[in-house]
Amino acid sequence: MLERRPELVAIGSVAIGVALVLAKLVVGILTGSLGILSEAAHSFLDLAASVFTLVAIRTARKPADTEHPYGHGRTENLAAFAEGILLLVTAAGIAFEAVRRLAGGGSTVNPAGYAFVLLAATVVIEAGRAAVLRRVGRLISSDAMLADATNRLADVLATLGVIAGLIGVRMGLNWADSVAALVVAAIVGRAAAMLAWRSGDILIDRAPAGAEAQLREAIRGVDGVREIRSLRLRRSGPNLIGDARIATGRMLSVEAASGLADTVKAKARTVLPGLDLAVSVEGQEQRADIVERIHAAAARNGGVRDLHNVTVEREANGSLHLTMHAKMPGDLTLAEASMTSRSLERSIKSELPEATRIDIHLEPMEPMVVPGQDVTARRAQLAARMRQVVESHPDVRRCLDVELSDRHDQIYAHVVAEVAGDVSLERAHEIESQLEEMIRREIPEVHEVVTRVTAA
Repeated sequence: MLERRPELVAIGSVAIGVALVLAKLVVGILTGSLGILSEAAHSFLDLAASVFTLVAIRTARKPADTEHPYGHGRTENLAAFAEGILLLVTAAGIAFEAVRRLAGGGSTVNPAGYAFVLLAATVVIEAGRAAVLRRVGRLISSDAMLADATNRLADVLATLGVIAGLIGVRMGLNWADSVAALVVAAIVGRAAAMLAWRSGDILIDRAPAGAEAQLREAIRGVDGVREIRSLRLRRSGPNLIGDARIATGRMLSVEAASGLADTVKAKARTVLPGLDLAVSVEGQEQRADIVERIHAAAARNGGVRDLHNVTVEREANGSLHLTMHAKMPGDLTLAEASMTSRSLERSIKSELPEATRIDIHLEPMEPMVVPGQDVTARRAQLAARMRQVVESHPDVRRCLDVELSDRHDQIYAHVVAEVAGDVSLERAHEIESQLEEMIRREIPEVHEVVTRVTAA
């Protein structure tokens, strides 16, 4: 029922509009009052506007389809604009007739009592209709319904002007009715111009005031966003539609970039709840970060699966000597791997023209799945010896874990040691290398060992 409430209000507004047009037309003809007849014309176009509103509300709520991928929300803005244009035409017609009558010396008007009753009833009805339309329009963010409410308020002011004109006629001022009609034309014209201007702004995609600044500030606060390259917003009926281009680290994975876009959209909805935002994620080049640029060149190349141990050596003459390790599928022939390596070298030189020497150490990718068996419990003595070796290192506080795996009758060891949390990452890596060397030397039956240090 709540979903149909706006539509029912619009239908009720149309029904009331029909009754008011007929009543004003009859009374205007009987009294000869230009003010009342102008109000009848005004109400007739108001009735057309209310029909526009009803059609717009029904259409705007339709979901997006292949021909209207952004939905049908603009229908409401179009209805509001058409309503403004119709009212401008009405105001011009009323003003023309009023001036013609004033130039001709006025005309006979019968200020009958029933005319005052009709106009007083119109004030009450239109005020009530304006309140209901405004309340429901704000509730559903309907521009068409809010425009209809604005017209109803203009009707109230215009009707009060007509009442003043009839009172003037009763006092013997025959020109008062035409002056009242001019006042009605001015009120209607002002309301129509404002309505057409606001809705026209939306139709030409003017961004809502202050919304872009709000959104820009929110997106800047998202971790990983280095730069907001462009941001556009427009209104479509009750909703906002926008697109944003943001820049982040060039080496962000596709999955991470998608996650960043989702985070930006969620953050945007916290400041603009009705926003449908499309986010484009791009890489930002940082000239000073040479290692990142090397990784970006490798990513563009595509043949290398994993690039690591990148070292940049700056020579005395300013040139660069680059060394790195590159992993490729193990089933490639040396000729194929060498071709990929040369292609990577060309990509890096394109990115870094000052690189005069590039040495790429080729490595095969490890198998996706390695068969093995946990033999830590079975080789408990070996694990205990390994713990002793690890804890003999002066920087190790304690050995947290030792796991032994048997792969094709060879022992692979995985060790976790605890060290002080204030050591540098570089020193931590040195400790790991020293532990691995100590274990290989003291326990030669271990084929391979991987150590990891963690903060206490």
